[in-house]
Amino acid sequence: MSASTGEPVLRVEGLRTVVETPRGTVTAVTDMDLSVHAGETVAVVGESGSGKSAFAYSIIRLVQPPGRVAAGRILLGGRDILPLDEAAMRDIRGREMAMVFQEPSTSLNPLMPVGAQVAEAILLHEKDVTRAHARARTLDLLRLVGIPAPERRVDEYPHQLSGGMRQRIVIAMALACRPALLLADEPTTALDVTVQAQVLDLIDRLKAELGMGVVLITHDLGLVADHAQRVAVIYAGRKVEEGPAEAVLSDPAHPYTRALLACRPDPWQDASQPLVEIPGVVPPPLARPPGCAFAPRCAMAEPACRSVIPTLNPIGPGRQVACLVASRERAAA
Repeated sequence: MSASTGEPVLRVEGLRTVVETPRGTVTAVTDMDLSVHAGETVAVVGESGSGKSAFAYSIIRLVQPPGRVAAGRILLGGRDILPLDEAAMRDIRGREMAMVFQEPSTSLNPLMPVGAQVAEAILLHEKDVTRAHARARTLDLLRLVGIPAPERRVDEYPHQLSGGMRQRIVIAMALACRPALLLADEPTTALDVTVQAQVLDLIDRLKAELGMGVVLITHDLGLVADHAQRVAVIYAGRKVEEGPAEAVLSDPAHPYTRALLACRPDPWQDASQPLVEIPGVVPPPLARPPGCAFAPRCAMAEPACRSVIPTLNPIGPGRQVACLVASRERAAA
């Protein structure tokens, strides 16, 4: 589904998230911009430690001390939610925006039936709803997310359900009040390949039916190809490339994006051949190098890359890249 041309559901501008440490203030997310329209999935991609989960937690205002959002704006439906206090944010979470986390067991209370947990989300945000009505709504939600025999499953406990069904319950909780924005942070990490596809297809279907915007946090570019309309690649807390998913995946500009694509497993590759790896690791916030943070791992790096932090430059319709070499190459093309 293509994005609407109207006001974005979400617009993030100049977001900076920091962590206070005994060695000083370090930056986890730097100068992040992102917009998401109704009916659109925007994937945020990067390795572990790249800052993508910190970005998602910043959007939904769940960064815990000693971390904090230090600057920027987070516009939800045109309203800046960053200045709001925690009481106001509790009202917004679940009702206007919701999040699906990596591991469903962290989102579910093992001592409560799953149906009661979905109903609790409804009762929390809709004060005039009776418990009977909330239970009826819960059954509808379980059907919506494809839980078999919902009349029986509604009274079961999390340990009685498979990993795939637990993740569907978490999605039902997130959708209980039909939020305008869904944040999905590696929502299929703990699931097998078949169930992964089912869960992501479910999110796609519900996005279309409910008109949500979706931010999909992932390290898997294969998922991006199948489920996202746009992609933002981040490295060491900065956005390094953004554009339509098809264009970025077929013609990546940033060396980091190219490296991520080269690391994708090839089902036709000889099993005896080693997988391609990106040398080195994402630098931690306290040890980021001067200049481009990717330069120490980059085969294309030039001397200037080690001293100059590249800014995002347009390289085509809806596309931008933060790389001295790539920007120069695209400008000359």
